[in-house]
Amino acid sequence: MLEKVTLKKTIRMILFLVPFAVLANVGYTIWSSDDANLPELLNISVSWLVVAVFFSLAPWLVASALLGLWARFFQLPLVRRDIFEVVLANDVAAAATPTAIGGGYAKLGLLIFHGTKPGLAASLMVIGSLEEYAVFAVLVPLTWAFYPPENINVAEIFFKFFPFRSLQSVLIAVGIVLVLFILLRNNTAVKNLFNRLMHKDGWLAKALIAIKKTIGDFRAALRLVAAGGKLLFLFNILLAALQWGMRYSVFTALAFGFGLQPHPIKFLLLQWLLFTLMNIVPTPGAIGGAEIGFALIFKGVVPPGLLALSVSAWRFVATYLQLIVAAIIMVFIEKPEKKPKSEPVDPSGYTAIETKHAGHQP
Repeated sequence: MLEKVTLKKTIRMILFLVPFAVLANVGYTIWSSDDANLPELLNISVSWLVVAVFFSLAPWLVASALLGLWARFFQLPLVRRDIFEVVLANDVAAAATPTAIGGGYAKLGLLIFHGTKPGLAASLMVIGSLEEYAVFAVLVPLTWAFYPPENINVAEIFFKFFPFRSLQSVLIAVGIVLVLFILLRNNTAVKNLFNRLMHKDGWLAKALIAIKKTIGDFRAALRLVAAGGKLLFLFNILLAALQWGMRYSVFTALAFGFGLQPHPIKFLLLQWLLFTLMNIVPTPGAIGGAEIGFALIFKGVVPPGLLALSVSAWRFVATYLQLIVAAIIMVFIEKPEKKPKSEPVDPSGYTAIETKHAGHQP
């Protein structure tokens, strides 16, 4: 169970560490920029800066709406404060873990803490991911076909960003695991250990029972969506498009503020590419890799004298400011007592809720 004190300690630790990241960000800007270009930061258009901040923080409201609609569909015991807390925790945790891992596990934990069954909480995570994948699968190829960014070689950027040496390390690690598996699979001691773990009183057998129950709840939740949530799923895809459209437009607004004339769709695609590359960076919040990726992608788009300044401004507004605001809000969100688990699905996979949603679309 999540403890209020533990959560607040974690948030306060993040608040303590973020200023150091910001100072490093400022230091990089001063070191990389000519003195003559630093005043450009003070000359940025305030109105466009406000737009950039809005694009950075407003997706929380859209994400809350997405989760709230599904909570209403599944009749979950979540109030608005709980939903907003889950959304904020997702972003705060994402800043403390590699981008590929993200904050989904914090979201899962808080959903369970607020009374959602584990299988249903997992299904909410998967449904949210499917909505996002649908947005990217449709909009990115379509917009790239009509508005391809100039001077962008995706394969070249990828291999610069993810050197072959790193790929070799991954392949070597996979090879070692395969060799160990082949050598140990017929080992008597390993077999005896496996049998002890799989005994009906063993912890692994009990864990498998819990996993099977979670999978059953997960499958039942997806059947509910298939029976009565198709229109809601399609509507949420539109909301997800709005959410990520704003996230991928933060630097577009900053570029306008610096006096550039960015093409909104082309810059959106470049920022999508940047966020995609950040998924292979193993550092928490893609620290370091995000800045390198930005420089690689926008090198021929942003004037050289503004590149370092643009990196720092984008990173601060899109990440550090977002993290500071989220952490401060979470410190003041009061944690309620743990709620009883919701029961939207029974062992057979059907309940009165399923009957309610099977006959009509929401």
